[in-house]
Amino acid sequence: MEEKKIDFLKERAREFFEEAKELFNKKRYNLSAFNLEQAIQLFLKYLIGKKLGDWPKTHYLSELVPDLAKVYRAKKILKFYRENELFFENLESAYFILRYFPKKFSENSLKQLFEKSERFFELVKKEIKENFYGSNLN
Repeated sequence: MEEKKIDFLKERAREFFEEAKELFNKKRYNLSAFNLEQAIQLFLKYLIGKKLGDWPKTHYLSELVPDLAKVYRAKKILKFYRENELFFENLESAYFILRYFPKKFSENSLKQLFEKSERFFELVKKEIKENFYGSNLN
């Protein structure tokens, strides 16, 4: 698949991330968490799709992150995932549970999710040479 045909996933991921920050500032923590999960999910799909020519159709970060590590042979990404499984589980719950159940995210929990997200983006930048915020580093 042409890289241009999947670039929209990265663009959309950035849009969700910006929206997550705006919603956080408005103290709409549940929607902020949902958008943050979408940002990471779409970025992962973009990265995998860029390498394989198509992106996975799953919505589970618990599948996407290990798949990313495998596709790029990035042991540090798999290590980060294993050390931060709770972070990815919390994001998954934002995607699946928030829509149908009364779970609520607090300001503090969102701050932590944003901090871990930033660390994950930095790791991807270092290991895969893909900058979430800008152009590739290759």
